[in-house]
Amino acid sequence: MKHRFRTSLVKIAIGVTVILMPVRSARAQEAEVVTTIAREIMEALGNETADFGGEAVAEQTAKRLLTEATEFAGSAGGQIAKTQVERILALGSEPLILDLKSISGKSLPLLVDASDDELPLLLATLARPGIEDGLESLGSTALQKAALAGETRLPGVGLKLVEHYGEEGAQLATTLNEDQANSVIAALRPNAINSLSAGERSQLLNALASRPDARVFNLEGLTGPLVVVASGIVVWHGIDVTLSPDEHVTELPDGTVVREKTSVGSRVTAAVPAAVHELSTPLKWTGISFAVGTSLVIGFIAWRWEKHVRS
Repeated sequence: MKHRFRTSLVKIAIGVTVILMPVRSARAQEAEVVTTIAREIMEALGNETADFGGEAVAEQTAKRLLTEATEFAGSAGGQIAKTQVERILALGSEPLILDLKSISGKSLPLLVDASDDELPLLLATLARPGIEDGLESLGSTALQKAALAGETRLPGVGLKLVEHYGEEGAQLATTLNEDQANSVIAALRPNAINSLSAGERSQLLNALASRPDARVFNLEGLTGPLVVVASGIVVWHGIDVTLSPDEHVTELPDGTVVREKTSVGSRVTAAVPAAVHELSTPLKWTGISFAVGTSLVIGFIAWRWEKHVRS
């Protein structure tokens, strides 16, 4: 009986050992990777290791990045994180290496498709406060990558474009300039634009992207009818907007929108005083010339008649 009990204990111990071996092996490998990355951080910084916080901070940073990436995307995520950190270290830029302390390991997979030239700006964008939280709120990796690229191109605006307009916003982040982008995220405009039908919204955004000088305005207040204006000319307006022919819409620095009616009738009315002024001088000299000519003709006829009578 005792022999059987001892045999069972041995089998259980062997089974537990077999189960724990992969876990211990994974932990040992993770510890080795952490040590390797920490050492690479120190080597990349050279004499500037004090700015990073020394070897202890380097190990903490390496462990945190790998752990976050692994928890987010499994062992593949951990491997991706390791590869991206090594890419960053290979660039040898102290500011980039210092940025490693400010980013999450979950964001490192977003750098996979970035070139070495793009990497510094993308990493600096990730290190800015609030950016990673905003990216994490997006629905897909594709949108996250697009938002990161857009935010790098248009700081403070690119991420908001994707947050407000999804895939359409991701496309806009690659084409709009900063002023245009601000015109579609200012005040309550995202609510107004997103309340349009899908077709109207696409037409508005396409009109905005069609010209670099195009901007989105509200005709009345913050939530009035929407129009897209380029150099004072309306290039798109909603079905609820009524405009006179050739009506111009401009926005003053204080945000007030001014509508300038320049229809055919108003242009003619405005042109009459100017035309009269321009014609007044020629008409005056024409009248004088006519009067002088008439007087000469009458004088000549009277002289001939008088001469005839005398003869």
